[in-house]
Amino acid sequence: MPAISVANPKGGAGKTTLTFVLAGELARSGASVAVIDADPNAIIAGWGRKRTDQGKPLPFEIVASPKESELVKVINRYTQSHDFVLIDLEGTASRMTSRALARSHLVLIPFNLSPIDAELAANAVALIQEEAEALGRAIPFCLVRSRDNAAIETKTAKRIVAAITDAELPLLPVGLVERAAYRDIFDFSATLEELDPAQTSGLVAARRNAFEVAHAVVEAVQQEIRR
Repeated sequence: MPAISVANPKGGAGKTTLTFVLAGELARSGASVAVIDADPNAIIAGWGRKRTDQGKPLPFEIVASPKESELVKVINRYTQSHDFVLIDLEGTASRMTSRALARSHLVLIPFNLSPIDAELAANAVALIQEEAEALGRAIPFCLVRSRDNAAIETKTAKRIVAAITDAELPLLPVGLVERAAYRDIFDFSATLEELDPAQTSGLVAARRNAFEVAHAVVEAVQQEIRR
């Protein structure tokens, strides 16, 4: 089954949030999901430990801090036993990142709609293309707008999206919107379904956005597998 890596050299681009939202939504739909937390910050692994300490079940399996030498075996093992494997990567180029990219059916590159973030996302694209050249085959990837403004699209955002389109780079049609719920899932060690609308604003919209993003990612990875 597909392995999907989430990569960007910039901290704060939304890698962990995108990985978590995808994992939660895919698991909610009935898929078996494994998350390989290869980010040194280990936020998803920490979320899982808090839930375990509180006696709460995990909606998806979490593999915390895999060794670099074992990453390929770990990815191979979980792609054989789970419907989806998501890999939250560290922010810098490394052998760990290189090995994950080489085993991925799709790489997602989340980025904020600012000129600096767009430039750093371009660096992530270059890294993937270099790895693909070394492998002698293409590595499918897709840019994902992160922390989108739910109300308006700024002129800067329009320029960045237009530049991506002009460069003929793949862009997911749905972005991950900035929502309080995506912060509260970590604060409360909860899933989106477990959050209380009395405590979290915009919860219905966040759940709808999570569904739309997950649906778009599944479509993208299925297209790549069919090629």
